[in-house]
Amino acid sequence: MMIPAKARLKLRTLLLAVLLPALAGCAAMIDPEPEPAPEEPAVEEPFDADGAIRHTVDNEAVAMLWEQSEEARRNEEFRSAISALERALQVAPEDPVLWSRLAELQLEQGEHGVAENFAARSNALAEEHRLLRYRNWLIIEAARDYRGDDEGAREARLEADRLREGS
Repeated sequence: MMIPAKARLKLRTLLLAVLLPALAGCAAMIDPEPEPAPEEPAVEEPFDADGAIRHTVDNEAVAMLWEQSEEARRNEEFRSAISALERALQVAPEDPVLWSRLAELQLEQGEHGVAENFAARSNALAEEHRLLRYRNWLIIEAARDYRGDDEGAREARLEADRLREGS
């Protein structure tokens, strides 16, 4: 599917203006061995202060597939990146970070409806992860915008803004 020039420009603008600062480098830091849980579990946002995705998994296969996906993404081998994430989701289907990254990759490939669905799935699983849900709403906004759903894109932007403000 060929993405129109206007849509590509909007995607680049979105990624540069919003997602990339929030995900600078998108370096995955995966710890295949979980640390002992604190007495009161704290909500872990999936981003470090430098914007890198922080994702701890307790399954070595998922960690390996995440790393394969990230390497393929960095090399712009998007089909391979998507394939690795799909395999990881077969092992860890309740992982909202995997769904979100898959949504981002699908958006980059012009699969706007699929991207929106995956971002919504991530949101349903992310619950208290405000920053991840914010990121997903930005993906949903872009997907709706590309499909010409101006009202839906505005609604998604309002939801993203609400999450950014912490309400």
